Amino acid sequence: MEKGDVQPFKVQKEQMQITSVQKALRILKLFSHKDPELGVSEISRRLGIAKSTVSRLVQILCQEGLLKKNPETRKYHLSLTVFEIGSIVYQEIDIVQVALPLLKKLLPVVNGVIQLAIYDNGGIVYLLKLPEHHDQHVINSMGKRVPAHLTAAGKALLAFQSDEEIAQYISKPLERSTEQTITCSDKLWNELIKIRESGYSTSFGEYQEMVGAVAIPIMDEEGKVMASLSVTKPKNLLNSNQIQRILPEMKMKGRIIAERLEGMTWEHPLFS
Repeated sequence: MEKGDVQPFKVQKEQMQITSVQKALRILKLFSHKDPELGVSEISRRLGIAKSTVSRLVQILCQEGLLKKNPETRKYHLSLTVFEIGSIVYQEIDIVQVALPLLKKLLPVVNGVIQLAIYDNGGIVYLLKLPEHHDQHVINSMGKRVPAHLTAAGKALLAFQSDEEIAQYISKPLERSTEQTITCSDKLWNELIKIRESGYSTSFGEYQEMVGAVAIPIMDEEGKVMASLSVTKPKNLLNSNQIQRILPEMKMKGRIIAERLEGMTWEHPLFS
């Protein structure tokens, strides 16, 4: 090998290492609430990566403690190490620390499940759920990502994005979850206009058949939406009178959260 060939070979090796890291990260990001366990063949098919490569990377991730293998299904799932890493991020999210004590006080007033969510690239991510272990009627949990148009929390966030962001969102096929899900772009656009005018959103069986919810946006002093606050109940226990009764309390807590965050350096938790 000539002297001039050494540097290109080194660069090529580094590029290969970066590519391997990217592939490993893509494998980790495949796991979700919907797919907590995945096998090598399924990972290979979804990512378009050779099974031999997937198998090698999965073994490395297991050695590093990021994945664990289920001996019964022979599939893999995220380890507690990933949870530990995520919990560090969670503890550093300002809005959660500010909102938690306020939303605990809101619980007995609304008599439902309270959730705090943020918007991210067409979806919403749930940061907080109270009561934490209440899952009889609510399946959304902390860290879960859901398309924005499916839920009241998501519509409250989507409605206050820029017109360009909304146009981009509704230009794509709208996922259906139930018969009540809005899948027509014009109908969704009109719904978002109404939400902008009223300052709150509702959902009755649009994501889960038997679930109803009401949500409000939490806005900063410049009118930019920071998060949404939602209350979820069984659909038959949430009517228009109840919504009008709890909305003032929700809006008051939302304003307090926004005011307290103004005294801090607010950054979107997914981009800070």
